[in-house]
Amino acid sequence: MPFIESGNNIPEDVLFIRLRLLGDIIFTIPAIEIFKKQRPQSRVHYVVEERFRELAEIIPKIDNIITVPVKPGWRDIWNFRKKIKSLGIQTAIDFHSGPTSALLTFAGGASMRVGYRTPNRNWAYTHMLPRRNGTSPTHSVLNQARLLEKIGILVGEPPPFPALDFSRFPVSKRLEAVRDIRPKVVIHLGAGNRFRDWGMENFSALISSLSARRIPVFLIGHNDEEKQRAANLSKMPHAFDFSGMLAVRELLQLIAGAAVYLGADSGPLHLASLTATPLVSFFGPNLPQISGPWRKENVEIMQLDMPCRPCSQRKCKYATIPCMRNIAVEKVSDALDKFLK
Repeated sequence: MPFIESGNNIPEDVLFIRLRLLGDIIFTIPAIEIFKKQRPQSRVHYVVEERFRELAEIIPKIDNIITVPVKPGWRDIWNFRKKIKSLGIQTAIDFHSGPTSALLTFAGGASMRVGYRTPNRNWAYTHMLPRRNGTSPTHSVLNQARLLEKIGILVGEPPPFPALDFSRFPVSKRLEAVRDIRPKVVIHLGAGNRFRDWGMENFSALISSLSARRIPVFLIGHNDEEKQRAANLSKMPHAFDFSGMLAVRELLQLIAGAAVYLGADSGPLHLASLTATPLVSFFGPNLPQISGPWRKENVEIMQLDMPCRPCSQRKCKYATIPCMRNIAVEKVSDALDKFLK
């Protein structure tokens, strides 16, 4: 890895870029841990979209957060270039390698620019890796960490997520009011993608069963459909509507205080994996070997053995998304009970 030396012998700064979704950002945490362990004197500058600043703020070992709009215009790109130039950064790693992140990587002007070999975007990088590591499934955590090899970092087996101290987070009045309710189940009522949705009928049957057993259930969700589901299902006894705009720290505290978390492969699941709370997760079109929770302890994966998995999530050959909808409520209930006893 090249270093820029100054009069104070300060090592080179490094720019990491990871645009888009919450879970993708979380999957870069082990790579940052690996990098800082081998290059402790290097400063890490991390680029995220403005909406994910709060998430980046809780990631250990990031020295500087740089935010960009979801759809940056040419003025935004120019201002980004000026900022990176002013910092003197000469090494940039694009964990995303999408159209916007490739443009930002190139615009930053670093002499070493690392990304995935991708059609129509190879011009952005000086060093590239294939997006897939061989023919067998590779977890996204390892796949992103592999990019560090191009700057001389030994990767090996990426470490688990570092422990976070949730006691340092301020407790909102909303969470304070339910802090002493135990045991509780936190359920994410969707996935932001209809191909990963377990379905309202399944959620309703499960929550009805938990309610009948007087087990408190906290319902979370962000989009309009998930909020409507939460509003309807929270009419059951012992069900609480926590849908809407929960801050990242609030959501982490809510999950950390629960007996178990239930949800599909989506951002909240991977946020939950930063806690010690047991996880029960649905996997349909996606494979847990690629995007499953990055931990081994207290994780139950609910999935069906179907020849069409994984799929592109553009069209279901059966139209009914059976890989998700046919996961039995009784089996999910049994999985939850392992952690509720």
